Amino acid sequence: MISAPPSNVYLLLVLLLFVTIVEMASAWTAKWINLDLSSKISPPRSGHVAFGLNEKIYVFGGYAEDETTEERYPTNDLWVFDPAAAVSAESWKNVEPPSSSQPQSRLAAASVTCKVDQDTSVGVVLGGWDSQQAGTGGVILKDVQIYSEDDTGSDSNNNGAWNELSTDVLQQSTSRLCAVTLGEDESLSSTKVLIHNHRCTDHVILLDVQTSELCEQPVTGPIPSARGLHACVRLPGTNKIVLFGGAAQDGNMSNEVFILDTKSWIWEKIESNDGGPNPSPRASPCLIALDSKSCIVFGGATSTDAGLHGCSDTWLLDLVESKSNNGGSSVTKAKWTQLYQDKSSEAPPGRNAATLTPLPSKPIGLYEDENDNDNSQFFLLNGGWYPFRKTYGDNFVLKVSKE
Repeated sequence: MISAPPSNVYLLLVLLLFVTIVEMASAWTAKWINLDLSSKISPPRSGHVAFGLNEKIYVFGGYAEDETTEERYPTNDLWVFDPAAAVSAESWKNVEPPSSSQPQSRLAAASVTCKVDQDTSVGVVLGGWDSQQAGTGGVILKDVQIYSEDDTGSDSNNNGAWNELSTDVLQQSTSRLCAVTLGEDESLSSTKVLIHNHRCTDHVILLDVQTSELCEQPVTGPIPSARGLHACVRLPGTNKIVLFGGAAQDGNMSNEVFILDTKSWIWEKIESNDGGPNPSPRASPCLIALDSKSCIVFGGATSTDAGLHGCSDTWLLDLVESKSNNGGSSVTKAKWTQLYQDKSSEAPPGRNAATLTPLPSKPIGLYEDENDNDNSQFFLLNGGWYPFRKTYGDNFVLKVSKE
């Protein structure tokens, strides 16, 4: 007969169970909301870019798909989403800057928002691919286009204006790239943009939008292998850039996580801290930052035996610092938590090459939720493509709250 363990052992077991549950529980919760707007970007598109200006979101270019003929073609139109009109017939509007300054059509570009002074922000679009007519191979671009809501041109129509930086400022054509604005804090003026593309095997590219100065910044450490269709984001309030996923030239995809310190210019490869589930290797996912240690990954295209699969899973990435085994300096590890499973009926349909952009506030009249609080953040998902099946014109909001 086996005797029962003493009560203090039971207490220890309960305490260990409690600690395990606390460690497993995420401090963040997420909820997808289908906006089901009456006004949408038309035609639907993928591979577009999005940037925020003055509490609005702008979408430029992309691979548009005619909903009748299913013909796909690059576009250079510009649309604006106003959260204050989210449930009205005018939540999305087509913007028509002066035609003389309209950038070339493109997809697979990158975009950022730059705060050029205390009161002025601009949208910046870098590079991309104009596929042009089918079978031609198109042209990869190396221009940098600046959009400002304040148009001082002679043919002003109150819809802002595009201006191109000095010709071929990027020097080399590039697409399927990432770009992030540098700065210690989102409120600070920053005109410098960090660019990462398949050529960045021993450096990153730094561009000053105000001066058009470009330089190659050497980097060291475990440098990411050459890739495109990856995602980058700066952790707010830090000097850290997070890189996730992407695809090599041979098509092999990655689910690796890297962090670049923009003070030391050293890359760090981030390993999983628990051996638990991770996102599958994927290209063209959405990556957003929540705070100085947390990000969310949504979607992307992953390779399966049946071909490319458009993912609909949503993952929380927590960057956890811990002491190394030898008691030396701390190391950062990745803790992945799956917030929505792939093919979940409560999440947007699977896709890649979509945009997921921070909203400055909850869209007016979006929905009523008693759990809203000051810690809630909102992100607008627009467009995207399930490979070789469908281009989406829908709009979802991802609400993320910290408990």
